[in-house]
Amino acid sequence: MTGAPEGARRPADPAREPAGGRPTTWGTLRTLLLLAWRTDPRAGLVLAAFLLSGAVSHGLVGVFLRELTDTATVGRPVQAALWALAAGGAVAAGVALGRAELALMQELAERMGVAVQEEILTLTSGVPTVEHLERPAYLDRLQTLREESMQLYFAVWALALVVEHAVQIGLGVVLMAAVHPLLPLVLGGAVLPSLLVRGRAARHLDAAAERTAETTRLEQQLSETVTGAEPAKEVRLSAAASALDGMAVRCWEEVSAVQARAGIRAGLLTFAGSATFLAGYVGALGHTAWLARQGAATAGDIVLVATVGVQFVTQASRLAFHVGSVAAGLRAAARLAWLRDYAGLAGPRGCARPSVPHESTRQPPPGRSADHRSRPHTPPERLTGGITLHQVSFTYPGTSRQVLHDLDLHLPAGATVALVGSHGSGKTTLAKLLCALYRPDRGEILADGVPLHVLTPRAWRQRISAVFQDLARFELTAAETVGVGDLPRLGDRRAVAAALARAGATGLVAALPDGLSTELGDTFERGHRLSGGQWQQLALARASMRRSPLLLVLDEPTASLDAPAESAVFARYAEAARRHPGAVTLLITHRFPTVRTADLIVVLDAGRVVQQGTHADLVARPGPYADLYTIQRDAFTT
Repeated sequence: MTGAPEGARRPADPAREPAGGRPTTWGTLRTLLLLAWRTDPRAGLVLAAFLLSGAVSHGLVGVFLRELTDTATVGRPVQAALWALAAGGAVAAGVALGRAELALMQELAERMGVAVQEEILTLTSGVPTVEHLERPAYLDRLQTLREESMQLYFAVWALALVVEHAVQIGLGVVLMAAVHPLLPLVLGGAVLPSLLVRGRAARHLDAAAERTAETTRLEQQLSETVTGAEPAKEVRLSAAASALDGMAVRCWEEVSAVQARAGIRAGLLTFAGSATFLAGYVGALGHTAWLARQGAATAGDIVLVATVGVQFVTQASRLAFHVGSVAAGLRAAARLAWLRDYAGLAGPRGCARPSVPHESTRQPPPGRSADHRSRPHTPPERLTGGITLHQVSFTYPGTSRQVLHDLDLHLPAGATVALVGSHGSGKTTLAKLLCALYRPDRGEILADGVPLHVLTPRAWRQRISAVFQDLARFELTAAETVGVGDLPRLGDRRAVAAALARAGATGLVAALPDGLSTELGDTFERGHRLSGGQWQQLALARASMRRSPLLLVLDEPTASLDAPAESAVFARYAEAARRHPGAVTLLITHRFPTVRTADLIVVLDAGRVVQQGTHADLVARPGPYADLYTIQRDAFTT
């Protein structure tokens, strides 16, 4: 048994921390600030100026009121009036700046939201393999990140407000210290424990969100099953709607119960924090009144402490709240950093490795050197030898059953190869490995002697066309639905028409109300509905868009067609393959009579190759192929 080359290993387990460990607070804070800066640097600078000006204006209100009180009590009405105007102006300036901050922050948050959602989608879809989409740990983290993305947007806003409130509190400390040094200590002593308590409350809520992520996904899936158009027929006929809805309700109640308990704990902690603020404020005000009675403070000082104290308590309370928002944003930023790290480890950087074991024992195909390491890691223009699987084994993530077992197989260049076998034999899994959607646990796959793991996934996939049994239904115009098979020629109507002709789908498009411009699916108000067989025909046309793929995979793409129609489709592609000898065409089907025209038939059973040869060879000797062929032939003739 061969050990997998280092470059063929799977990406890091999504349940684990990135290779560099848990991101630091500064690292996540830097991620957060960079998101805001990249969104709009000018708006960020203007917002900073507004915040600083607002903090100063709020701090001056107490000073102006103190002077107003002292001048009024000593009989200076003109000066008192001027100080009154100054106090009013400071209040008005604070209100105006606050509204400007709000408008600017909302705009930045919305723009950041679009940027973050786009990055999440780009990173998720940019991972070369698809196995991470089947890992619950990854899906739970992604679900949490999506739910917390709003916190990520507004965390920058909260961070800005934290700075503003901190400046205001700092000014308040200076002003109260001028009255008596003990006053800032009284109020400040009440701030720290409250901040700690509120931080703990936020952690309770975050932990509850993580614990219920899987149940939340299940509830959403059940709700979509009950209300979705695709499963509606089976749901109605089986009368399963009430049962499924009951399951969804139980999931929702479970999530709500966990989050409610966390909310109660967070609320009690928040109340305790608010109580410390109130105690500190009452203590500071009482001490100032005592100073005034002793002649060590004026009436204006009492007004100053009352005003600044209210501001101090209010700003400290808001500071604690926004610190919690920042903490939630930092956690979301850490998850975004994890997604970036995971996508980077699983991406092209982790796909190329300099050495491949067992090279010395393998003969290269004619015309190619055995030393591929000095050549660029790009696919050949055409295959001369073919595609070879050497001791390939594979197990789906999160499972223990091995789907492929030490599989050795050669797919000759220019051949039409049919994969047959019972359900669960490994046919589709093998096709996905050939398309580099998964990486083998062990062994390697080579194209003309070059291992796939030394090729960039993007370069290899640009030379592949495929239709899978669970095909995608792109609800676009008919032309776009086909054209996405070769993005550089998406808008080329001639190329689309040629692909439709190769797939035998010209008549389908001609019958559509607006031809190639017809909008397909339920997404559009006037979208045209297609049958399963029609979607398959368009998928076949989409796979025909690329001019010269090295590998064409047809994984039961005609399951909704009858046997004669399927045979005609496969015969058309087999004939096209013979005209292009530098490629491999792989057909996967359960209908044995269809594969008679294949150059090579490979029979899989429980993840192993049990037979291979031509139809004439296999049907003439005892074995699973002859048995299954006889069963299907008799079923069609009786």
